[in-house]
Amino acid sequence: MAAALPLARPPAPAPRTQRIGFAMVFALVIAAVSLLPYLLAYLWTPPGHHFAGFFFIADDAATYLAKMREGMDGSWLWNDPYTSEPHGGVFLFGFYLLLGHLAGLLHLPLIATYHLARILGALAVVLAVDRLCRQLLPAELRRLGLVLVVLGSGLGFLAQAAGNPAIFGSQIEALDLHLPELSGWYSILAIPHFAWATALIIAGLLGLLQIADRPAWRPVALTSAALLALTAIHPQMIPVIAIIWVAYRGLLLAWGRPPSWRTLAAEAVPFMVTLPLLAYNAWLLFADPTIAEWASQWRHQAPGPLSLGVSLGVPLLLAAGGGVTAWRRRDEGLALMLVWPPLVILLLYLPNLASIQRRLLDALYVPIGILAAVGLRALTARLRRTPARRITALVMTTCCVASAIVLAIAVRFASGAFPEAYVGNDAWQAMQWLSAHHRAGDRALSSPQAGQLLPAWAGVDVYVGHYSETLDYFQKIQKVGAVLRPGEPAAMVRAFIQANGITLLYWGPDEAKTGFHPEDQAYLEPIRHDGTVTIYRVQSP
Repeated sequence: MAAALPLARPPAPAPRTQRIGFAMVFALVIAAVSLLPYLLAYLWTPPGHHFAGFFFIADDAATYLAKMREGMDGSWLWNDPYTSEPHGGVFLFGFYLLLGHLAGLLHLPLIATYHLARILGALAVVLAVDRLCRQLLPAELRRLGLVLVVLGSGLGFLAQAAGNPAIFGSQIEALDLHLPELSGWYSILAIPHFAWATALIIAGLLGLLQIADRPAWRPVALTSAALLALTAIHPQMIPVIAIIWVAYRGLLLAWGRPPSWRTLAAEAVPFMVTLPLLAYNAWLLFADPTIAEWASQWRHQAPGPLSLGVSLGVPLLLAAGGGVTAWRRRDEGLALMLVWPPLVILLLYLPNLASIQRRLLDALYVPIGILAAVGLRALTARLRRTPARRITALVMTTCCVASAIVLAIAVRFASGAFPEAYVGNDAWQAMQWLSAHHRAGDRALSSPQAGQLLPAWAGVDVYVGHYSETLDYFQKIQKVGAVLRPGEPAAMVRAFIQANGITLLYWGPDEAKTGFHPEDQAYLEPIRHDGTVTIYRVQSP
């Protein structure tokens, strides 16, 4: 009997270094693979071109680089360089302003700092997800949950392959190939603040769980810091987290677990810390005329429900099964994950004053991935070991197909298949020169394509350049087309230039298509010529 005792003992817990070993290796692999397409793009740049540094949502990414440039120049306030309307600096986009300050402090190029933030965000989100899985899942499901959260994706690619058919009058879109916030991998590969926002959401929820377990000043302080940092990135997620937490508390109460008043007070502190910054953001959104007009141009409406369901795909189905399992077991550890997806989907289709429904999708893949691991285990629980492993491998592969496609799209971008990812050497040299020789207060007139790049790469404000941050974007494009055309009187052109505070004219191949001849205008002095690109300075009357 004594000899049998050691066999009856539970296995000793693995050392901490072993428990986090898989997550660390996984995080490093994810970070390295996410960097690979960008490195290939630099290596495979077509002759006569320069890689702009972005693949996905390149127009928005260029504006983030422009914000970083403002930070590198010493500002903690954002001034919109993409519009000509007069406005003051406001504290928005603090994440990118901070990155700009760090770039200046470390003497790093802005684009290198941008990708460094993206890589560190990849590490942060993978390790945060791992910690959440260790908190909520049994040991045998933690790796499965981690992989499903980070790499799980939908089946929208099938709809795209079928030509985006219409079902019940609604066209099915491949959102998992277009919206980075729908999956962990796409967020990591595309935009740095998406990954950091998810990591901070998880950090905030872990902190709240720790406060609920044992109220103390340290978790309250750390959770407050996490939520405050999240407010500076995606302030709309603070109310969402608050609603999720209230619903979680309500579910535990229904299950016979009422909290103490002391615990509730401690849990409220991190949310209260964010209130001043939330109020400031709300005031800007509704009281500042420039910000209000800019916000009215946002395109963040909720996607179609069928498209969303298809684009969340198999992980969503598994998560539904996992949710049923957690509900039946009254699993208090998974209660938070249980209320998260239905509440977000409900909020997604309710009207809100800011019209930012799509922005509420942040980190939705986290509870879906964790519940999907529970659902997958419930699906294979009664099978023998070998069939269970085969089904698990098949399902996991299906769940990760869209993430592989997103990587393939990035590699195809890197191959030079899409010229919009590159800038011609003439334009690149002109912008590099302009970066060092422009004057304070300069504003350039150019095509929207060049206008998108000039604030990011040259640090020069533009008249028109971004579909959202340029106020009256399409009207301004029409105005430029009406003014810069053959035969337009010089007095009319000059009056337009002066009325809009334009001091520079950027003239390249896109601008030349207008038929206007700046070289014939006496008030335009050429100050830089690089092949097909000439920069003119507007002379004072």
